[in-house]
Amino acid sequence: MHRELYDEEIGFRRSGKGLASRASFPSDLGWGPADFSFAGGWRVAGLVGALMAIGDLLAPHPRPPGRVPVPDVRGLFYSVCLEVAGRLGLQATAIRLTDRPMPVDGLVVDQSPLPPATVHRGSALTVQVWHPPVRPTGSRPA
Repeated sequence: MHRELYDEEIGFRRSGKGLASRASFPSDLGWGPADFSFAGGWRVAGLVGALMAIGDLLAPHPRPPGRVPVPDVRGLFYSVCLEVAGRLGLQATAIRLTDRPMPVDGLVVDQSPLPPATVHRGSALTVQVWHPPVRPTGSRPA
């Protein structure tokens, strides 16, 4: 009930007044109160709900592929590289190239393995990360 009022307030749905007819919307659950009028009452409705949940558990669900393409993360900031690798299920390991880096996000300059290789999910992606070096105290930029 609250969802219907919210949809009316934001102008997503009309309450049936005017020229627009009442129709289903993507925000609807797809079930109305009339869909749950069982002869056995709430016990039968609970049993049907439990059977639906068990059916969902037993149904085959798509699995992500076992092998994924290696993305080209060279030229990306390290934080973005971590996000890309994480979405593909790869374990990113960084090799820092700067001895005394500034406290900023580094830039990926090389990687192993290189694309277009494919690897198993959970494989390592080693990246070399460059940071701008910390300037010695007392020096000024030219």
